[in-house]
Amino acid sequence: MKKLASVLVVVASVGMFASASTYAAESCAAKSAALEKEIKISQQFGNAYKVAGLKQALAEVKAHCTNASVLADAQKDVRKLERKLAEKRGDVAEVQEDLSEAKAKGNTKKIAKYQRKLAEKQADVREIQEELNQARAELASLK
Repeated sequence: MKKLASVLVVVASVGMFASASTYAAESCAAKSAALEKEIKISQQFGNAYKVAGLKQALAEVKAHCTNASVLADAQKDVRKLERKLAEKRGDVAEVQEDLSEAKAKGNTKKIAKYQRKLAEKQADVREIQEELNQARAELASLK
């Protein structure tokens, strides 16, 4: 069980190192190349456990990775970001309502509070929109 957990940790860490973006869609060849690079580096440093985990991850990529699965993962990432963006836009609308109510009542403390919240929520929306645009571009490059 410990071995499986360590392999999963290694696979997850390789996934983070293999791309600059959380939602970066990679081809199977790119995944294999990144794993092989990590294996070489780990061998140079004599990290046998990491090498074993990386070799296992490479075997999994070679056995199960297809261009169709990469495309499906990219599509799933786009849908997930679209849902997240819709949710955050709903949050912005709620805060805007609260701000309007505070303005109608003339409550300066609540106005300031909701203005801060609105700025935070709008920043979240911009960030997710950028991630979504990047994910869509990566999906388009796969097609």
